[in-house]
Amino acid sequence: MIKPRNCEVILNYDCNARCKFCYHPDSALTQVEKRMPLAQAAASLYKGRKEKCWVAYLIGGEITMREDLPKIVRLARSMGYPYVQVMTNGLKLADPAYARKLVNAGANIFRISVHGPDAKTHDNLVGVPGAFKKVMKAFENLTSLGAEISINHALCKYNYKKLKALLEIISGRFGIEDFNVIFPHYNGMMAERASELKVSVTQAVPYVREALAYLKDSRAVIEDSLLVNFSPCNLPEAVHLMAEWERPSVPKADEPLFHIDGREARIHGLKESLCLKNKTCRDCVYNSRCMGFEKWYADIFGAKEFKPVKKEVPPFPLVPSHNRLKQAQALFRKDRAGDAGAGLAKPSRKARLAKRRA
Repeated sequence: MIKPRNCEVILNYDCNARCKFCYHPDSALTQVEKRMPLAQAAASLYKGRKEKCWVAYLIGGEITMREDLPKIVRLARSMGYPYVQVMTNGLKLADPAYARKLVNAGANIFRISVHGPDAKTHDNLVGVPGAFKKVMKAFENLTSLGAEISINHALCKYNYKKLKALLEIISGRFGIEDFNVIFPHYNGMMAERASELKVSVTQAVPYVREALAYLKDSRAVIEDSLLVNFSPCNLPEAVHLMAEWERPSVPKADEPLFHIDGREARIHGLKESLCLKNKTCRDCVYNSRCMGFEKWYADIFGAKEFKPVKKEVPPFPLVPSHNRLKQAQALFRKDRAGDAGAGLAKPSRKARLAKRRA
């Protein structure tokens, strides 16, 4: 099965939130003048499409701060991207008219940041009173419009014990199938506030296991891998649920990332450049595939937690559905048949959720 490739484009750094754990420095969050010009954004998306990327993944900063975001979304769809994914904190999507404007422009996946199961936790972490309420409203607006919702959740000291409670809302209440549980990147604001926010792998893993058990026991549907910035030795039974831990099978399969200053990077290549390994990693069954663990983490906690896995263990009984991937396969076949501009029908998450609740 061929997985659709992302084309990631950083459109801006400025943001209307002040997340304590942001991996950008605080000074970057007000740099309105450093937004990517529209022509450069179009050129980046065009280059990604020529590389047969299927997902235009628009990221920031907070990209809904750009008034021309609907235009950029339309540009991506006009180039033949069947998926346009908007990464956002969800604040502006609490406005039904704005949510509709982006969906009508062609955005069909919204990756929304949610960092706690309640207003006290989430609002404190993102620095915006009322943010949690707005995110819940954004969920309702996007669900009514038939758009797909994905979630980013960054672990830290204040929320790692609440992961199961968050999934009870995301999966149980809203039926959202695609979410990333992200172990923190100790860079930018997160590095500056490490003494306040830090959480170790050893501390977090029991609560991740608790959350996985909830998903299994509740018969939740998950779209894809959901653990980001973890290493196989952290949770060897959940390797099949991890993302961005292994090198692409072939270098040319690595996905492009376009920076505001014109630089072009490769996602996995960039990730690996930030990682290191212990000498004992050579004894791990995953050594030839694994990129290692982040240097930033080792600077704070050391590297003793990362020990070689001598033998693969049975996988945890939670298997991704790849429903969206299956949709993409149909589009891929159409593309090969000459219908490169084929778009998506309205996403079917709403129908699947209705069926699940019946």
